[in-house]
Amino acid sequence: MPPAKASTVSMETTLASIVAHPTRARAFSILAERTASPVEIAQEIGKDVGHVGYHVRKLQELNLIELVDERPVRGAVEHFYRAIARPILDQKEFASQSIEEREVFTRLLLQLHIADVARSMDEHLFDARTNHWVVRMPMVVDEEGFEELSSLHAELYERTLDIQARSDERRTGTDDEGIQTMSTNMFFEMPPRRKPDSEPS
Repeated sequence: MPPAKASTVSMETTLASIVAHPTRARAFSILAERTASPVEIAQEIGKDVGHVGYHVRKLQELNLIELVDERPVRGAVEHFYRAIARPILDQKEFASQSIEEREVFTRLLLQLHIADVARSMDEHLFDARTNHWVVRMPMVVDEEGFEELSSLHAELYERTLDIQARSDERRTGTDDEGIQTMSTNMFFEMPPRRKPDSEPS
């Protein structure tokens, strides 16, 4: 795999640009799941096609989506886009990549997380249930503690897949369409807190 291409847009700027407008976040979320045109997105979310097209162009300028097809429609050309695909790597493959290459995948996941959260909040669903979880826990641990936390998060991922499988089995043959959900699991090292240059007198 060639080295990851250096981005000309900072992570903070990119994430902020995604949530700059609910339509942009919704369009990015849709294009991360399937190929669609601004016309199709506008029909799905009930917005004006010109308004949607503007935000789709912004996503393309940020190098988050790409043009994948063009079709003539009634004397015009309809453009179809999709979020730029990244290969899925297992832990061993991920470890073999350079830090720059790893950051490409992390950047994509964070962009999708931000779009998902923005979409959920825009629909007033994020806090609708009292049994949902949003936890931020700054901690200081030793190397053994870091390994333990890593294993805990890996276990959470495996258990999440098991829960989904059992839920699918229970819904089979019923009219239960299920509850659309998003599970987010992050654990990472932070830079140390900077100590003040001098203590106040």
